[in-house]
Amino acid sequence: MRIDDVKIVDPFFSVENGWVEFGEKITSYGKSDKRSDSPLILMPGFVDTHVHGGAGYDFMDKKIDFDKLEKHFFSTGVTSVLATTLTAPIERIHNAIDNVRKRIKANPLSPLKGVHLEGPVISKKHVGAQNPDFILKGNISNLKKIVDGNEDIVKIMTIALEESDDEAINYLQSKGITVSVGHSDATFEQFMHFYKGGVRHMTHFCNAMTPLHHREIGLVGAGLKLGDVDLEVICDGIHLDEEMLSLILKFHPHDRIIAITDAMRAAGLMDGEYDLGGLKVKVKDNSARLKDGSLAGSVLKYNEGLKRFHDLGLNLNEITVISSFEPSTIVKSENPIGRIMPGYDADFVVMDDNFSVLKVFKKGKIVFSQEGG
Repeated sequence: MRIDDVKIVDPFFSVENGWVEFGEKITSYGKSDKRSDSPLILMPGFVDTHVHGGAGYDFMDKKIDFDKLEKHFFSTGVTSVLATTLTAPIERIHNAIDNVRKRIKANPLSPLKGVHLEGPVISKKHVGAQNPDFILKGNISNLKKIVDGNEDIVKIMTIALEESDDEAINYLQSKGITVSVGHSDATFEQFMHFYKGGVRHMTHFCNAMTPLHHREIGLVGAGLKLGDVDLEVICDGIHLDEEMLSLILKFHPHDRIIAITDAMRAAGLMDGEYDLGGLKVKVKDNSARLKDGSLAGSVLKYNEGLKRFHDLGLNLNEITVISSFEPSTIVKSENPIGRIMPGYDADFVVMDDNFSVLKVFKKGKIVFSQEGG
């Protein structure tokens, strides 16, 4: 198959009047001799490494209409997903992992690439929209109960470092699992201890972590200070206001930012009341909140978050870095993703300059078209 008359945007180059040839993988690309005024942009498919669900479903549900859920992801340009869990009884976490594994095996075009464990090792001081009844200590015994036998599919774990010990963190790293600090009350000094041991990732930066103070810069200060730490950023204008987003973009390397949605089941649906891990959530005016006002994930569509990043000054190549290339390093896909290069999976999104998703390809197959759904 071949696509012509598009602006190809890779993390490291762009091609005007471009074309791409592909099967399941990209075979070649180039520049057409004919000048085209087409406004269409072709980028690598987006990679959401932190998302709880959408279209009425949560990855913690016992039964999920994966066809419907995956269609929702494709409609936002997302072609790779890490299904994100919640703090819950271990058997429910295992059920979620099993459901994801079965879906990956059943559908070769599934966007599911693995699991992001968010909890249950979190701080009660920064519980957010997690259920405090099921919080566990971060010792190796508890982690083995969750991870052993699931090393093939667990890609990242959000964890409160101050509730964990060196043995537990080393265990996760030995399994090839990215350790991300989040829902944490860790001090800057506590973070630096684990940073020296290789921790280089922060979950939904600024949210549910120790804030910046002029005598204790906390986790927010650590994220701004240390340029080799990946920062998950929710660009919905609610979790972070425009000034904070601008500050992050000014002081942190763009190639260490990962755009996420942290979306919950209400994403893609109308305002109303929904469930998140047994907690009641009210969705109104693009915001999902618990009864006490705490944010409960988002209802952000991935492409809309990227438009906000673009409006804040990121160019299209930088957008592909934060949406595809850098998050692909967390996914650790068996087949390469995140670039428009020969040998990479033919996962890409065709959109206009307003970030409206027009067509999405997964392994060379059309999985979403604005014309036909």
